[in-house]
Amino acid sequence: MSAARPHTASTLLLDERFEAGDDRFVDEVLASEAGRKLKALAPRWYADGRPFARRALLRYIDDGCDRPHHRAIVKTLYKLAEHAGDDEVIGHFMVAFDRLVRRKLVKVPRYDWQTGTSHEEPYLVNDTRAPVRLPPGDVESPRFSRRTRHYLRRRAFRYFRRLGRRDAARYGRAIRAALALYRDEHLDRPERLLDAWGLLHALYWGSPVLERLPRGVRLAEGAALADLEPAPLYPEAWQGAFDEVLGLVTAARSRAVRSFAIALLGRAYAAELRGLSVARVRALLESPHDEVQTFAAGLLQQIPGLEGLPIADWLSLLRTENAAALAFLCEAVVKHVAPARLSLAECVDLAHARAAPVAEIGLRWVKTKPVKTAADLDTIARLATAGAPRVREEAVAWLIDALRSSPHSRAEHVRDLLDARHEEVRARGLELFESDARFRDDTGLWAALAETPHADARAFLIRHLTARKAALSPEALRHVWAAALLAVHGGARDKRAVLRQIADRVVGRPGEADALLPLLGVALRSVRPPERRAALGALARAAFRAPALRDAIARRLPELRLFEREDAA
Repeated sequence: MSAARPHTASTLLLDERFEAGDDRFVDEVLASEAGRKLKALAPRWYADGRPFARRALLRYIDDGCDRPHHRAIVKTLYKLAEHAGDDEVIGHFMVAFDRLVRRKLVKVPRYDWQTGTSHEEPYLVNDTRAPVRLPPGDVESPRFSRRTRHYLRRRAFRYFRRLGRRDAARYGRAIRAALALYRDEHLDRPERLLDAWGLLHALYWGSPVLERLPRGVRLAEGAALADLEPAPLYPEAWQGAFDEVLGLVTAARSRAVRSFAIALLGRAYAAELRGLSVARVRALLESPHDEVQTFAAGLLQQIPGLEGLPIADWLSLLRTENAAALAFLCEAVVKHVAPARLSLAECVDLAHARAAPVAEIGLRWVKTKPVKTAADLDTIARLATAGAPRVREEAVAWLIDALRSSPHSRAEHVRDLLDARHEEVRARGLELFESDARFRDDTGLWAALAETPHADARAFLIRHLTARKAALSPEALRHVWAAALLAVHGGARDKRAVLRQIADRVVGRPGEADALLPLLGVALRSVRPPERRAALGALARAAFRAPALRDAIARRLPELRLFEREDAA
């Protein structure tokens, strides 16, 4: 006797949750391996008219129809739907069955006897996880055989092929609804697309790029997937269906279907595309898919009346992140929008865009605006934080010139530059600070530099500290010196300058010795010999220039023995 199969779901719960209309019913079905129970459930489930049952049925099919011991329920449900002429359910089955066959693309070595060289060719091999066939009458095998998988996907598409012979319009509606269900994660590799029997036949039935064989589709000799052009089965079903095909561009969940719809629109509906409203094109631009955004951006150039599009709409369009679409959009903006329609603040906002093409337009338009008032100057000061590096560099150079020439420039503008996150902005700010007499002697700016977290600004302050120390409080000086000495990546030249400045300060103001000597001790204990030598030299100079400091040095730096011989004498 064979061992009993483990059941991961309760058959009692199946009935209970089905009768109650509980959405967890599908989870129980998917987890169940009770094949006979599931087969018996299928007719009752399909015949149930509740929205719950229909929703559960579609969700079950969308799982892929390849659960262990689900062969019987899948076949039963499919036959019921086929007998009922249920286009929607058969569409879901076609999408699911297209995932049952999974060939693998491998490289096979080939030897050319004429040239005496070898090379590799791509080759599709069958998935060996499923048996080729099952013994007659086998109802216990958990999964479909390879032959049955091929048969199921052909049978599902055969339903639509026969439907198209009888009623092309109904076929068109049904096949478009099914095509929208294919998902990118199921078509993520070339071989996955070639295994989607129903999809390829619906979209590329007449394509010379493909060879349709009983066991699968393959590319024709010398052809590539990129060569595919729309060649759908029953072309008349795609005629006079502009809105439906355009809807497929936004509704389709797979790039393959979206790309087909876009190509078909460009070939068969060029006039209708030119007549699209701005609102509909804008909806396409808001798609999360790159190919749809690029398609919409190209359409935007063909639409008449763009000159009257509100500025708010243009600004919204420019927020797209698709690089290809932005190229078209920027071209359209330059062509149809006059800079005079935007305020100075709106132009600055554009210059802040992360996308360089958009930011370049914004900066170009900013430069056309007069900067007359203090409020205008405050507005353009925001250019220092532009997101695109290339634009920020140009914007800051222009801003510096404006600050030099404007009578409304204030120390706050310079301080914002000195506190900027980007080093190149701080460098230009320091140049302005040093060269402009209005700011060079501003005590508040020198005091603000003492609080900077940026090493380059701190180094600038250290170089000018001897002349500007009167502008700083003792606490601010200690902060600057401590930050410089403790900086891991600080320059050796700046640290030597700091040590000399501390020694001079201690000599000049002995009352601050207790607060400043520990800073010299930091350098004295450095792991870097040059820093230790510089600290020792500064201490020695201070001690010999001001002998009164010796007690403070001995107290604050007890490990230092500068005066042992003198004391012994």
